Formats: sequence, structure tokens, C-alpha cells
Amino acid sequence: MPPHDVTNGYRPAAKVLHWLTVLALGAQLAVGYVMDADDSGHGRGRGRGGESGRGRGRGGESEGYLDDPDTLVKVHVALGLTILVLAVARVVWRRVAGLPPWAEQLTPAQRSLATWTERVLLATLFVIPVTGLALVASGDDDLLWPHVTGHLVFFAALVAHVGLVARRRLLPRMLPRG
Repeated sequence: MPPHDVTNGYRPAAKVLHWLTVLALGAQLAVGYVMDADDSGHGRGRGRGGESGRGRGRGGESEGYLDDPDTLVKVHVALGLTILVLAVARVVWRRVAGLPPWAEQLTPAQRSLATWTERVLLATLFVIPVTGLALVASGDDDLLWPHVTGHLVFFAALVAHVGLVARRRLLPRMLPRG
């Protein structure tokens, strides 16, 4: 492995994996939101018995390529698979390259918070796509709760993670160096 000074930040590959994950998650959430909402706020798709209601982007009328529920589901699944691949790559990279030393400004409690939020965030990069794939594959709305629960856990950990990064001014450790 080529030498790289990681005393003040992450290696370039870790930074690329991090920001690709952020982009994929942003796109995934945007597509999921479009799948689940229309102008009325009642969702898109078919409810039980063929009635209109909340759904995962299946059914309904299509007005164009990006409004086509089948296209949105395919994009959502592809992004979910991409997130799974990125999650595997991130775990493998951490095992191979390790992490940089702790930022000096972090207290022991903040180091613990950082460790746990990163673990939870990484775990949800597996849980959310897997539960989403199971939901789409089965078509069973009874499987919606683990997917939604995964999102809630993800957002709670994300708030803690971003809060710590902002409060302790850690963002430069994950940005490219000029």
C-alpha cells in the first residue's frame, strides 16, 4: 500500500467510498420519496383490493419516464444494490487500511459516540437495502416495518454523526486535500 499521511484525515479511497455512499443514499432517498408521494400526499400505487393507496411505487398512472412507477422501483432497487456494494467495500477497506488516528479534539465520550454512530450507520447500509429488497421481492406490506425501522435508526445515527462532525469541526478529515 502506498504511503499516505493519515494523521489528519482519511485515505483517499475511504473518502471516495464515503462520498459515493452519501450520493447514493441521497439519490435513494429522493427516489423513495417520489415513489411514496404524489401531489395529494397520499402516496402512489395500489392498496389492497386494487384500490388507490400507499404503495411502493407500483400501479397508478404514468405521465413520463421518471413518473413511471416501474422505472422508479427499478432505479430504487439498483441504488439499493449499489449501496450494498459500497457498504461491503467500506467494511473491506476498513479491515485492510484501518482508520486514521483519532482527532485530537475528541474527548473519550465523543470517541465512543463516533464509534457507535459509525457502526450503526454501516449496519443500516446493509439492513435497509436488504429489507427493501425483501419488501419488493415479496410484495408483502407486512415487511414494511423493518425497512421503516431501519430508516429511523439510520436517521437517528446520522443526526448524531453529523452533529459530532459539525460540533468538533471534523469535516476537513473527510475532504480532499488541496
